[in-house]
Amino acid sequence: MAEAPLIAEPGPFRDLMARLSGETTVALDTEASSFHRFHERIGLIQLSNRKDTWLLDPLALPDMGALGKLLGTEGNETVIHDADYDLRLLKRMYGFRVRHIFDTLIAAELVNEPELGLASLMKKYFGIQLDKRYQKADWTKRPLTPGMLDYAAMDTRHLIALRDVLAGRLNELGRMHWAMEEFDLLTEIPFQAHEDQTPGFLRIKGAKALKPKELAVLKELHEWRNGVAARMDRAPFMVLGNEVMLELSRQPVTTEAELNRLKGIGPSIMEKYAKDILAAIDRGLALPKEQWPRQERPKRHQRDPEFDERFKRLKAVRDELALQYELRPGIVAANQLLTDIARAKPTEMATLAVVPGLRKYQAREFGPALLARI
Repeated sequence: MAEAPLIAEPGPFRDLMARLSGETTVALDTEASSFHRFHERIGLIQLSNRKDTWLLDPLALPDMGALGKLLGTEGNETVIHDADYDLRLLKRMYGFRVRHIFDTLIAAELVNEPELGLASLMKKYFGIQLDKRYQKADWTKRPLTPGMLDYAAMDTRHLIALRDVLAGRLNELGRMHWAMEEFDLLTEIPFQAHEDQTPGFLRIKGAKALKPKELAVLKELHEWRNGVAARMDRAPFMVLGNEVMLELSRQPVTTEAELNRLKGIGPSIMEKYAKDILAAIDRGLALPKEQWPRQERPKRHQRDPEFDERFKRLKAVRDELALQYELRPGIVAANQLLTDIARAKPTEMATLAVVPGLRKYQAREFGPALLARI
């Protein structure tokens, strides 16, 4: 197996982009720093055609524009496994829009593969065992080790071959148009305006169980931690863990001695941050009641037995369709979609088809059966 060259200079990068511009299919993957760094960025980009693999060092290359042009060419298909994260990151870092996607994870879902991970699919179809030991490595540190480069290269080396296998299965089942609809929607997601506006401290697992006064402390601790993490460019959990912040919010301490006894507070944290942590707790406790953060509660609908029965009927027919088509129930229709259909009470295909979130292929394939049970 040929070693994948690391491209870290403008000349070889330009040559590679010119070479790949004539390809109809290119496999892509990215390795990012999200586990280790506050400022998330791409540390390595892997590219493969049907024969060769290359590794791009975006930290060394001053201008990545030629890659954006390649990925933005409608006639060039870009194969990615679980593309959503990569597409968002490419958009955020470079403004790149990938025009023509084949996502092997979505394809695997639509042919009802029992396991969707890339490692499982590679082992099943090609007998290849992917080494995942570098999955949480810091890809922005240099130099990258030979083991890391070999690991990265394997993620795209056989990806086009996997694409071909899954495309064959999609065509056999008559579901390629399903996949193409999903792929087209996927390329739109990074460019849609609505982002989650929920404050970061409220997205911490366990925050929803806190009372408003406790949330005030959590908010101050979270803002302090993010400030430290941003200055150091380290992942926030490396400064102070979420569980520690939740515990301090539920049972605030006022002295260094009390703080030192808390699980998850080691000597290093005490030495560097004890005074700052206590100050953040004090700020939260001192916040006036009218300024306490409050959770936005989901809209409550009045109890409606007829709606409940409609939902049950829709869920039952959805589960029947999933067995009939040999699909995961969520591919036929996720529970939230069933909820929206039950509330909309469509009586014909035209009104069912405009229920938000319903795919065209779902309406065509499963719509008549769902309508019959509303």
